[in-house]
Amino acid sequence: MGGTEDSVGLKRIVFVTVGTTCFDALVKAVDTLEVKQELSRRGYTQLVIQMGRGTYVPTKQSLREDGSFAVDYFTFSSSIADHLRSASLVISHAG
Repeated sequence: MGGTEDSVGLKRIVFVTVGTTCFDALVKAVDTLEVKQELSRRGYTQLVIQMGRGTYVPTKQSLREDGSFAVDYFTFSSSIADHLRSASLVISHAG
C-alpha cells in the first residue's frame, strides 16, 4: 500500500497526522532519535508529520548525512489525501 518510486529507489513514507487537534505528545514521541532510528532500521525513508494546532515544532534534520531518512512537517493542508496515498505507514490520533 502506498509509497512512490524515485530514481534512487523505493520511498517508504511514514505519515503522522493529528488532524485539527493539538497533540504535542504524539508529535514529540515520533520526533525522538530512537523512533527515527527504528523507522529507518525497518526500511522507512521519510517521516512526514502533520502537527495540527500543536506548539511543539519537530526537527527537520535528516537522520543521516546522505539524507536517506528525511523529516518534514506542516501544520495544515487543504487535503491530506495525497499524503495518505503515498504513505506506507500512517500513525494518527483518532477519537
